Amino acid sequence: MTTIYALLTFLLVYGLIAARRIGRFSIPVWIPMLIGALAMLVMQTISIEDAYKAVKMDVIIFLLGMFMIVAVLERAGIIQHITVSILKRTSSMDRLLFFILTVMGTLSAFLMNDTIAVVATPILLGISRFGIDPKPLLITLAFAVTIGSAMTPIGNPQNFLISVESSMKAPMLDFLKYLALPTIANYIVTYYLLRWYFRNHLSKGMSINIDSYDHAILKSIIYEPRMAKISIFVVSAVVLGFFTVSVVRAVGYEPIIDMSHVALVGGLIMLAYSRDKIAVLKHMNWGIIVLFIAMFVFMDALAKSGIIAMLAGMLSPLQLDDASEPTSPSTILAIVSISTFLSQFMSNVPFVAFYLNVMHEHGFSSDDIKAWVTLAGASTLAGNLTILGAASNLIILEAARKDGFTFLEFFKIGSLVTLLNMLILVAFMLAIP
Repeated sequence: MTTIYALLTFLLVYGLIAARRIGRFSIPVWIPMLIGALAMLVMQTISIEDAYKAVKMDVIIFLLGMFMIVAVLERAGIIQHITVSILKRTSSMDRLLFFILTVMGTLSAFLMNDTIAVVATPILLGISRFGIDPKPLLITLAFAVTIGSAMTPIGNPQNFLISVESSMKAPMLDFLKYLALPTIANYIVTYYLLRWYFRNHLSKGMSINIDSYDHAILKSIIYEPRMAKISIFVVSAVVLGFFTVSVVRAVGYEPIIDMSHVALVGGLIMLAYSRDKIAVLKHMNWGIIVLFIAMFVFMDALAKSGIIAMLAGMLSPLQLDDASEPTSPSTILAIVSISTFLSQFMSNVPFVAFYLNVMHEHGFSSDDIKAWVTLAGASTLAGNLTILGAASNLIILEAARKDGFTFLEFFKIGSLVTLLNMLILVAFMLAIP
């Protein structure tokens, strides 16, 4: 009976995540996952002691540190100021789309995609006051933060989860080795695809009075020059720390600190220098923290109940003839196809948390780096297919409200972008040894 109840709970949780909306109410992803974790505790599928042990504190610490950093950057207007300062140098729609795609995407790789989506959306909407249709800008932003965040383990929560659960020795180096070139290629291909798709908008040019634009946008941003100098130093040190930890591990040594410690120290330093500490703490994305804590408990309970093992055979990334080759072409293709499909229904973070267990059931180890980064790249890029594929899409849509894009509008261009992105990812995964 325990297995049956666990299976029903699994179906309920992921059913709610897939639905995301009941009537007029939207459901944050963390709520169904919390319900699932509590249900498993009530049914005694997992004990309180085991639930406590199931929580990966290094992931939680990393998220807390990064959320502190980005919350301070947002509250001090630093990301907004940088964004607007560069936007002022765009003189055409063509250049504007290129800027959004490459610069916003690259910022997402180091400051997490949801953060850039939150910060950039109102700025791009401000441009629409000068007679520009905001939909091409918003759709480009959605693609940018998804594509860019794929190339590092700190670009989005699911990538960091993969880097921890796979026990990669040098995650920053491993991700960049396999995903930096595909990301650059995806920037280029997506840019030309967007130019073609939005050719009617581009032909109209870009009639913006730069001085008026500068004044209208910047006057709404609270910018703290003192905090900007501190932030540049701290963020640079944190990113350097991430690379240092990876390099030290790559040469065979185990450092006394890991990436989560680096993020937390950086976050605490930023918080200490912030003028409004309470506001920063309130501004942090606590929903993601709750999601991860509940998800760790829920996934461990599913594993104990046998549900993971039962579903592993149905969703195996391995074929019978390549079980000894976890990075074979058929395995890469299986991971990409399963990630693309299930991420639309399960949401990328819950999907990755589930599928990591499936891959462990099939014996994937820390040496199978290509398989893990393929999962990271595919589950992230799958967010470009539909509005429901990534939380950042929903953030942009919610912030845009009446000026946002519809499901069909996004899917028309998203299906083309995703197809090309995935083909590029597969090509590089097969080409890079």
